[in-house]
Amino acid sequence: MKELAEKLAQFKQITIEIIKVLQQDEVDKLDSLLDGRQMVIEKMEGLQYTTEEFTNVCNELDILNVERELSELLQAKRESAKQELNKIQLTKNATINYNKSFYANMNIFNKQI
Repeated sequence: MKELAEKLAQFKQITIEIIKVLQQDEVDKLDSLLDGRQMVIEKMEGLQYTTEEFTNVCNELDILNVERELSELLQAKRESAKQELNKIQLTKNATINYNKSFYANMNIFNKQI
């Protein structure tokens, strides 16, 4: 059970670091942190423990609240990125429509009288 507590403490620490990285918009550091987190999860899978032990350690370390905070932050960042992409798409569409109408009127000058 001591090994499980150590691994869950590492998991929590990496999750807190991920939250800090997301808050500071340092996305380039995110891949290595997520890989480290996945490695900790894989190491925990190899341990022998009961569901009760896992739940007790998670409650002691308050992992659910950290996970909830990460989930909320990811959702906020996802919504922000979606809004930014929508703005880019609107700008792109406006530029395309403007250029179409501008070049459509250029045919007037090509006709011979």
